[in-house]
Amino acid sequence: MRLDRVVGKWGGWGKRRVREKVEAGVVRVNGARERDGARQVGAFDLVEVGDEVVQDRKARYVMLHKPLGVVSATVDEEHETVIDLIEAEWATELHLAGRLDRFTSGLMVLTNDSQYSESLTTPEEKVGKRYLVGTDREIPQEAVNAFEEGVRLEKEQVTSAPALVEMISPTSCRLTIYEGKHHQVKRMFARFEIKVTTLHREAIGDLELPDDLELGEWREFVPEYLVGRSRGGIRWVRGPE
Repeated sequence: MRLDRVVGKWGGWGKRRVREKVEAGVVRVNGARERDGARQVGAFDLVEVGDEVVQDRKARYVMLHKPLGVVSATVDEEHETVIDLIEAEWATELHLAGRLDRFTSGLMVLTNDSQYSESLTTPEEKVGKRYLVGTDREIPQEAVNAFEEGVRLEKEQVTSAPALVEMISPTSCRLTIYEGKHHQVKRMFARFEIKVTTLHREAIGDLELPDDLELGEWREFVPEYLVGRSRGGIRWVRGPE
């Protein structure tokens, strides 16, 4: 949004009053005087007028180790949600950068930065999501070949992008997919009459679930593209027992 609009909305001022403030040099963006009211400011830029703070919203990036039984939602009347696990006053500002169903565990990312969440979830970005999959019977080579070529998803009438498959045992594998269709992994295996018995997300793109992040725990982090530019730091927070 333009700086003059941010200041005007905050102060309830008209264009003339805002212009006077900007030209007088009392408006600062991230600590520096700004005399161009047309300058675009982001949602997380610090904006001040004199000694008063107009905007000082901190970008939040959270990785969470989601347990089974917890719902990927901000609010739910019946079940505990991922937001409930984050005991911080700013938790309600967060939204989910992708979901896991109630019976899937693993890495989730929550943020108040929509630009970042879109970079993880927009199909055109082709961000891989890696899962550890356990099944009720052996995974045939036919299924592996199909996953690596792309599987027809009838509900959406599309063919999935080629997946990466790393076999661990006859009934388990690591599977990396590049979409986020509803129950996609389970539906892919169901095409071969295989039931997924355990499903755990280990990574989203380059973001790995840390080995020392226990079930129900969460941690703030700084995305790689913000390193050196973020006003916040990385800190460790333990979730509920």
